[in-house]
Amino acid sequence: MEKNLLFLKLALLFFWAAWFCVVFLTNLFSGLKAAGVVGESWKFASKNYEAVVKALSIYEAPAWLPKLLFAGAVAWEMGAALLYTWAFASSAASGALQGFAVNAAFAAGIGLWGAFMLADELTIKYAYEQSHELLFIAQLASLVAIYLL
Repeated sequence: MEKNLLFLKLALLFFWAAWFCVVFLTNLFSGLKAAGVVGESWKFASKNYEAVVKALSIYEAPAWLPKLLFAGAVAWEMGAALLYTWAFASSAASGALQGFAVNAAFAAGIGLWGAFMLADELTIKYAYEQSHELLFIAQLASLVAIYLL
């Protein structure tokens, strides 16, 4: 029974590591596309950079601000991907959850969604807020499941 629960906990960590890796890469390519580094025909890219530019347009923000905020979000996503990978790898290698690594990964992920929820409110983009709230809840539920199972 204990091995099955460890497998489930590792699977949750692996899922979030993989998910954040994909999010990081699609957003990285979105930024590279906007910068003209990759062509417009490049398919593996989100539309999130354009969404940030549009969201900030209500404040007539200078052109550098969406770039800075988007780069910060991409860096945060990369950090979360690395932390989840570390939590998964260190826990799998030791055969037991590594609490510090797990907590750091979830703090990064949950913190990101909290920051996005605040940004949604500040830019009055309520349609985006629902997905950020659901991801916040999903990560919180995963963390609770890891510790209560």
